[in-house]
Amino acid sequence: MTEITAQARDSASEDTGYSFVHWNITGTGNGTYLGRAWRTSPRVVFAYTSMSEVITPSGWNNKIRPERDK
Repeated sequence: MTEITAQARDSASEDTGYSFVHWNITGTGNGTYLGRAWRTSPRVVFAYTSMSEVITPSGWNNKIRPERDK
């Protein structure tokens, strides 16, 4: 399993996060996730980004922590 990001914020009020603008995500194989929650309130944005079939359709991996699905 591969993740592109693992952003960590403990609170939605924290002024942190990742933004990826005008990216082209390609590769071989499959099973890559856009990200996973390292802490409780991650913020990651992929804007104007092309993604190949290498990205898992769900896009997000909650690491068996469904409360982090937001």
